[in-house]
Amino acid sequence: MKSAFSKITLLSALLVAVAGCQTMKPNEDRLKSTAQTTIGEPVTKISNVRSDHSSTYYIASTASGDYNCELPSGVMIGIASMGMGMGAQCYNKNSGRPQNPLQRY
Repeated sequence: MKSAFSKITLLSALLVAVAGCQTMKPNEDRLKSTAQTTIGEPVTKISNVRSDHSSTYYIASTASGDYNCELPSGVMIGIASMGMGMGAQCYNKNSGRPQNPLQRY
């Protein structure tokens, strides 16, 4: 009886943990720092934050203009918290060109 109860408790805790990862959304500081790294300049404001099951979308404002950004969220944030950094994809709202510190257009 004890063994069955322990297994049920362990399984329940695991299910709660996995469900929590699916609803995790990055906070504004994380969105700001990730966008700054991708864009390569300081972000002054984060706005229009919205999420679906797999990504968080937002606008990052800098001195040179606004960028539409997307950051993996949900389960992907759970993976990122285990040491695998996830970067944002940001596009200049005026030009539509992607901003990537490794590949500038």
